[in-house]
This record gives sequence, structure tokens and C-alpha cells, in this order.
Amino acid sequence: MKLSFLTNAIDDLEKAARLGFDGIELQAGAVVQAHERHIDNEAIAQIKRLREKHRVHVEALAFYEVAFKQNVYTSPESVLQAYEQVFNAAEQVGVTVIASMAGFDPNRDWDANIQLFADRFGPVADLAEKRGIKIAFENWMALHGKLPFRPVNIGGSPDTWDAMFSAVPSRALGLEFDPSHLYWQGIDHIRALREFKDRVYHVHAKDTEMLPEHRYRGGVNGDYFRFRIPGYGEINWAQFISTLDEIGYSGDIAIEHEDPVYWNDRFDEGLDRGWQVLHPLIHPQAR
Repeated sequence: MKLSFLTNAIDDLEKAARLGFDGIELQAGAVVQAHERHIDNEAIAQIKRLREKHRVHVEALAFYEVAFKQNVYTSPESVLQAYEQVFNAAEQVGVTVIASMAGFDPNRDWDANIQLFADRFGPVADLAEKRGIKIAFENWMALHGKLPFRPVNIGGSPDTWDAMFSAVPSRALGLEFDPSHLYWQGIDHIRALREFKDRVYHVHAKDTEMLPEHRYRGGVNGDYFRFRIPGYGEINWAQFISTLDEIGYSGDIAIEHEDPVYWNDRFDEGLDRGWQVLHPLIHPQAR
């Protein structure tokens, strides 16, 4: 397994090396404007220079735009064209995993959103198979806060994964497994990891701290949890990494830093603290 962190900055390859990471998960927008069908060749050249200099790698590209730009990705054809450009960039960068989000149309019911997923990602999966690329959907439900809930992304629970993979059975599609998004829902993330072990193509390392007073005061309308750097919430990371090892996962584990305590001028401190928790578990023989 490899240890990285999610970033939108190519220069963070140097930071990864300095802090002891194996590499980065890079936001695709740093190298490709997918909707405009433009690949930044200078950015890709910069990646290659930094990779050679620092001996660290881009482990995955993260392309989440479909969930956030409903006004841009209005048809399955526009989604397919965008992923084709991301695949082109990924091949130049040298990665085979695209972390992603499937999106959600709040004006459609549940079954209609599963059909929307099939319409969008059936063709994308066919192209990914031909190109030898895996797409890993993050299990972020985008759903909490004041009612009425207005999700922007599908895929937050095992029943949804079953529906998604039934609608598009292609093995090109899998999960960017993030235990933090399961923990606050009360879903057993270890059981889910075991049950969907063959679909785990990328992993996000983010912890969850529950806030009981907020839950008491606001119920489901309260912000009753917050995300933390691994080791500073309630997830048992030794158990989680051990389970990944047991199921045969050998890919990248990327810290997704959203910890409000270690933010702004303490951001790198947060990364370093997460590294101190995870690196001995992922690379126990490193000296």
C-alpha cells in the first residue's frame, strides 16, 4: 500500500517528499479542463520533473466535477466526453485510477437517479474498460444539516452501491472507500470494507469525531459530527489498515485533510500528524 494526500497543487509533490509521503492524489483540474477538452501539457511536464527529482508519484487523479456542475454536465454525452479527456490526461501522468463522484439530481426520485447513473456511467465504464482504467466513486452522501436535505452525490451506503453496480455491472467501476462517511451514519465500515473488497479501488483516510451535544440539541438537523485527521477521531485505524491488508488491497490511501483544528497555517501540521498515525501501519518495516 501507498500513503498520499489529496491536493489540487502539483507543487505538493515536493511537500509529499518532504513529509515522507509516497505521493499525492491530484485533483484532475490541475492538469485537464475536462469540459473544455484541454490538457495542460506544461503541467504534465512539471509532474514528470518533480517525480524524477523527488521520487514521489501521483497515485490517482480526482475528478469530482459531475457532482458539482449540474449545469455543465447536462447529458450522458457531455459526461462521456469529459471522462475521455480525464483518461487521456491520466495516461500521460501515468495513473490508472480516477477517483470520482457520480452526482445526484434532487429533482428526480431514487430510482430515477439510479437510471441517471446508468445512463451516464454505462458508456464511461465501457470506455474505461477499453483504456484499462478504474473509476473509484467516493462514498460521500453529501447529506446532513438542516432539512430538507438536498444531496449532490449518490453512493453513501451499501444498498446504494448494490444498486449502482447492478445498474452498471462493469468491473471498471468501484469505490473510493472513505470510512468517515460511513461512521457518522452508524454503518459498520469494517463489514462494508469486507463485503465490497473486490470493488475498493482507492481509499480516503479521514476520521470522524461525533459531537453528542450537537446531536442532542439538533437531532438530524444538527452538525453532530466533524471530520478529523486520522487518529484524532473515533475510527480504529490499526483495525482498518489491517483489514485492507487482509482483503489484499495494495493501492493508495490518501489523507483527505478536512480537519478544522489543523487548518490554514496548521494545515501541514495536520498532514504530518496523520502521517505519524498511518505511516507505521502502512509501512511497518520502514526505517
